[in-house]
Amino acid sequence: MEEYIVKENDTIFSISNLYGIPPIEIIRTNNLKEPYNILKGQVLDIPTSTYNIYDRYVVTNKDTLYSIAKNANTTTDIIEAINGLEKNEYIYVGQTLLIPKKDIKIYITKQGDTLDDVSDYLKAGVLDIVYSNNNIFLLPNQLITYRKD
Repeated sequence: MEEYIVKENDTIFSISNLYGIPPIEIIRTNNLKEPYNILKGQVLDIPTSTYNIYDRYVVTNKDTLYSIAKNANTTTDIIEAINGLEKNEYIYVGQTLLIPKKDIKIYITKQGDTLDDVSDYLKAGVLDIVYSNNNIFLLPNQLITYRKD
């Protein structure tokens, strides 16, 4: 975890771009509530364990979330969750999306999940998954990441 002191004109989006992490990670880590306002001088915790797990992708005029997901060997649900997009939200040309790197597996938790369920899906040991994530609450819609060795 790294601390970041909010500067004038900072937004969650600008800070997430600075660190190369999805905005939703900053929101969740700091338990921010809508409308996600931040103030100059506010200290935010930045989840550093998420460094280098995403590639940046700039949307072109022929892209859809489906085509981007297919090319990246992931799902639209994962791209939406990483980037804080609503289900079926439109993307636009020039928009930068974070996409999981090839060696990163991501699981989005569902109601009733256990660590064994996540472990089975990611094909990884429970301790490896716990070590790879700062906090695992097993609440619905939590992103759990695992880097394949």
